[in-house]
Amino acid sequence: MPLHSEKWSRKRKIDHGSEWRPLYMHPRPTTRATGGAACSSAVLEASGSRDEGASALQGSGAGHLSSVPAGRDEEAGDEGAFGVAAAGGKLSGGKININVRNASALLPDPAHLPHYKLVKLFKSFRLQNLQKDHRPLKIVRASHQYMYDNTNSEYIDCVNFVSHVGHCHPSVVRAAYLTNNLEAITPGWDIDWGEPTYPQQLRHTLPEYLDTFLFCNSGSEAVDLSLQLSQLYTGGTEAVVTDNAFHGSIDSVHHLSPKVFKTNNITKADWVHIIPMPDLYRGEHRREDPAAIDKYLAEAREVVQGARQAGKVACFISEPMLIIPGCIMPPSTWLQEVYKLVRESGGLCIADEVQTGLGRLGSHFWSFQAQEVNPDIVIIGKTIGNGYPMASVITSKEIAAVLGDRAKEYRCSQVMNAVGSVVLEGLRQEHLMETAASVGTFLLEELLKLQHKHEYIGDVRGRGLMVGMEVVWSRQSRKPAQEIAELIVNKMREEYVILANEGQERNILMVMPPMCFTQENAISLIQRLDKVLTELPKHRILKEEESSLLSYRILPGICEGRLGIIQPQKAGEEEDDSDGFQNSKNMDLEYRQSSYHDLD
Repeated sequence: MPLHSEKWSRKRKIDHGSEWRPLYMHPRPTTRATGGAACSSAVLEASGSRDEGASALQGSGAGHLSSVPAGRDEEAGDEGAFGVAAAGGKLSGGKININVRNASALLPDPAHLPHYKLVKLFKSFRLQNLQKDHRPLKIVRASHQYMYDNTNSEYIDCVNFVSHVGHCHPSVVRAAYLTNNLEAITPGWDIDWGEPTYPQQLRHTLPEYLDTFLFCNSGSEAVDLSLQLSQLYTGGTEAVVTDNAFHGSIDSVHHLSPKVFKTNNITKADWVHIIPMPDLYRGEHRREDPAAIDKYLAEAREVVQGARQAGKVACFISEPMLIIPGCIMPPSTWLQEVYKLVRESGGLCIADEVQTGLGRLGSHFWSFQAQEVNPDIVIIGKTIGNGYPMASVITSKEIAAVLGDRAKEYRCSQVMNAVGSVVLEGLRQEHLMETAASVGTFLLEELLKLQHKHEYIGDVRGRGLMVGMEVVWSRQSRKPAQEIAELIVNKMREEYVILANEGQERNILMVMPPMCFTQENAISLIQRLDKVLTELPKHRILKEEESSLLSYRILPGICEGRLGIIQPQKAGEEEDDSDGFQNSKNMDLEYRQSSYHDLD
């Protein structure tokens, strides 16, 4: 493809000196000439020709400029002449050739551009930057907590909670292979294979009243089935959910997922009622307020009361520990009181254990046990099959009876029975719950030490092998730093560690590895994360108003990196879409929708 083709991305156009550069890039006046004289940032204007630029530069004693990068046409010098002084090029034979690959020369100058424009500039180039400079990994195989790319480089997987006992666990692979072959040779036959043993094994981990197991293929389907059960059993229509929750990727459960309809600008259904999540770090009521939980409960009471006025309440569905919104750990008293409010309104309480169950807490097998609540329905997803497409809705016989003969459609197949049994056996034989408890405690303690050492880490929270870190511009402001979080994720990939940034602002680093994650892996994670955080560009914060935690700015001239550290927008400053940024919002929306948490 020609270098100046219109099909090149905007980032590519900047690299090759097209019309985008004069608009956004400002040459720095600090480059020194070979003859000893300083070269002014205004020596060469974008509209100047090669000859004019050459004479001006020679007159200033700047000497010669270097050759163009490999693969670039010499004609491009006309368009890129304005950046010679900053780009570190040389003048030879009356021609100006620019080395635009000098990254420091292409830094936007905060003295020339308002910081809110720099934020939009950063967002508009984020996708191209990820696609070019941070190309997706080509993973060709995986084993336990490690993944391998096409160069056989080994990466520590810190995000794939679905592979519960480890990638390609030999026992799980063997069980799935053998039973799949058995079912493949008997298609269409209604064969009585006997009573499956897996539901009985799983029942030993649950309260006695949860004695009926309905199996399906995904967590999304399980959520849909649980919603049907609650509506049929109670005769109600109203559903209560927590804010920023995600409960599935199919249309029938999108209405129960505020994360989905917020991201995609979908109107909330009238029968869905949203309770504010008790975020004691960033929420409206914070841990500094002794009455914060009472205030969140008052808001929940108001929402439930509104649901009762709209119609009969069918259910309240929530993760016992709010992992999707960013590893929020609500106090047990909050969830207990919300369950009480819903049951007083005639609704059922549904615990979504897709991400939090099967011993990940270390201290308890299910997170609702740690919260000391008794849900009417429990949902578990692909983790029970180590990634095999199986899920389950667990409830009482009384509630399941509303399905009638349809309950037979949700039987446990031979493959599900074999795979599920092997996963439970692996958890016991390899002592993975104990590992989650010890490694999780160690990991949390070390991350708290990093929090005190690095300004960018605002909060660390979690239990067991579920840990979240808030990345902020400063601990004083708590301003979400999505750009810094993305930079950390990409830098950690260069250190052969796979992390993910999640949450509503995509500024929360999530650590939810397979359960076989060891203390040695945790030490490697801490050391490499410390290295990446140490190498991040440092910035100082000026407090312009003591009464406002958000009134600060980053001092210009001390930021490093290709686009520098982008300054957060000040209050009252309006964004302007007139400078070529009209597509940045759509691009950011597309980026937000690619979330590893959409696995169920």
